[in-house]
Amino acid sequence: MDKTQFLNELEAKLAGLDSEEKQEVLADYMEHFAVGESSGKTEQEIVFDLGSPDEIARDILAERGGQLSEESYYMPNQQKKRGAGFKVGIFLAMLIPNLIIYSLLLSFWGVVAGFIGSTVGFFLTPLAFVLDAVLNQAFEWYKFFGTIGIVGLGFVFLVATIWLAKVMVMVTVGYTKFNFHLMKGESRHV
Repeated sequence: MDKTQFLNELEAKLAGLDSEEKQEVLADYMEHFAVGESSGKTEQEIVFDLGSPDEIARDILAERGGQLSEESYYMPNQQKKRGAGFKVGIFLAMLIPNLIIYSLLLSFWGVVAGFIGSTVGFFLTPLAFVLDAVLNQAFEWYKFFGTIGIVGLGFVFLVATIWLAKVMVMVTVGYTKFNFHLMKGESRHV
């Protein structure tokens, strides 16, 4: 459906309004098309964003059924306010999945903590080597080279730990934001 078809169908559906009001509504929707086209949208995308002319006309006629005022005009795609019952329903529907997912996230955070502990242990190996050499009064080359290898492994673990921590922060924050948007009843999710 293009702009002309949309406006013609909307005009036909608004037969219950007097011509001045009908022209006012049509002018508002022509303005929506002008704004949408100036932002680079096609007519079909704008029609999709506005909704069907039948629903728009039904809402306008229901809204203007009583006394008409200059300030009351129709704005498409306004977000509906969700009541407490809706939020409680969403909370209950998401309770079990959230328990499962947050338990898994907590487990993965345990893996991150394990990587952090291993990395710290790898980097403390030279200290253990020096203590061993001082207390036993013996310097052994295989322990020296083993210590160098373990410190190298510590650098590998450091990189893996940083990457894993970043991923976990992203996933945890993203999922938490998703839940907040869902509870608010917003259609946009992370």
